[in-house]
Amino acid sequence: MREQIKEIAKALGYEYKQTEEQMVTGVAIDSRAVKPGDLFVAIAGEKTDGHRYLKSAVENGATAVVISRPEQVAMDEFENYIVVPDGIEFVQQLAHWLRTKSQVPVVAVTGSTGKTSTKDFLAALLEPLGDIVVTKGNHNNELGLPLTICGLEETTKVLVVEMGMRGLGQIDFLCRIAEPDCGIITNIGKTHCELLGSQENIAQAKCELLPYIKENGIIALNKKDEPFVQPWLSTCKGTVLWYDAEGENGDLWADAVCQNDDGLQYQMHCGEHQQPICLPVQGIHNVSNSLAAIAIAHHLGVSWEQIGECLQKARLTGMRLDITVSDTGVTVINDAYNANPDSMKSALAVLMQRKGNRKIAVLGDMYELGKYEEESHREVGRAAAEQKVDYLIAVGSLGRLIGESAKEAGCRVALAETNEQAVQILQQYVASGDVVLVKGSRGMQMEQIVQNLMG
Repeated sequence: MREQIKEIAKALGYEYKQTEEQMVTGVAIDSRAVKPGDLFVAIAGEKTDGHRYLKSAVENGATAVVISRPEQVAMDEFENYIVVPDGIEFVQQLAHWLRTKSQVPVVAVTGSTGKTSTKDFLAALLEPLGDIVVTKGNHNNELGLPLTICGLEETTKVLVVEMGMRGLGQIDFLCRIAEPDCGIITNIGKTHCELLGSQENIAQAKCELLPYIKENGIIALNKKDEPFVQPWLSTCKGTVLWYDAEGENGDLWADAVCQNDDGLQYQMHCGEHQQPICLPVQGIHNVSNSLAAIAIAHHLGVSWEQIGECLQKARLTGMRLDITVSDTGVTVINDAYNANPDSMKSALAVLMQRKGNRKIAVLGDMYELGKYEEESHREVGRAAAEQKVDYLIAVGSLGRLIGESAKEAGCRVALAETNEQAVQILQQYVASGDVVLVKGSRGMQMEQIVQNLMG
């Protein structure tokens, strides 16, 4: 962005106190990340208060500050500032204003699982179009999304925003800020059932995206979710494009899927066109994620030839089936970022196809499954046994259900209440040449186990 601060204040209805004309070239909420030209917005949060770091922000080059505590002006003798009721609301308003000034296409990515991986594929696919702005990491909430939009530049060709959801109305709120032209709903899973009660309610929440799709835009939807999203399709003004990773029923579909140590290969079909796709990542679920990204990229003008080339260079955000070998010769599959029943089973398949001696799965709690909680954990346990995992270490109170179910099905199992106990079990069992999968929900922080394995 490149905007006069006084113009920002005027457009948003705030008064700007200044000693001279100031140009904003970025927005920051962390004083340590401030770059010269940034507008520093002090956020009063639960754990810390940005007002404590106003001086540091100015020292680091902030051209002005946004505060919600006017008394800070006299205390710190600021000369260039905007006083607002709430810092987060200011960032949201600023983002929406910047969005309405921009003509670049905006793509929104949401879904129960696979949002970040799909966004990563899309980022790789859009590179031929020029400069793009894309959500970093998983900054997909009411603060992360507007901060992403604030990264718009005059040279930006496409904006890709990831949208998280923890309840009804949240996708709608984010869409009012971002005003997307196109969108993706990766899937309607069981994650968030704890909050919303059923997959039907989750579908309703995710489909809040549909009315915002522009008439000349598209929404890419997973064919297997058609029964869930059907009631909301009439709200979409754009074109609905279905993708199918498990059959031939979509506008885009895949067959001849093969997974090996180098990644995934499959044959993509779109109308009369078909071509081989190579992904340098693991996990069968990424066939579906990549198809969704392909649908949007091709709509925005990326050629089929470019699509094949770009996907070969795609890289996913960390802790998603990252495969490394420790100094002791143990292959570690780090999928500790998050977990749900489908991704657990997909990760187990990756584990079993890796070359190595014994295949060991360290599986932890899966959160937010609501009424599906017990059933889903036991389902994963049975899957581990069916895959013939050599040893399963089940971590946590819900992980115990995975372990119990796997043991009943004939799998060798150890139970661990904590990550520390899991590490102790691994230290006694794992040897060079073994392959270890570590996976659980974000709150389990199972990367602690990975760090120990890697030394």
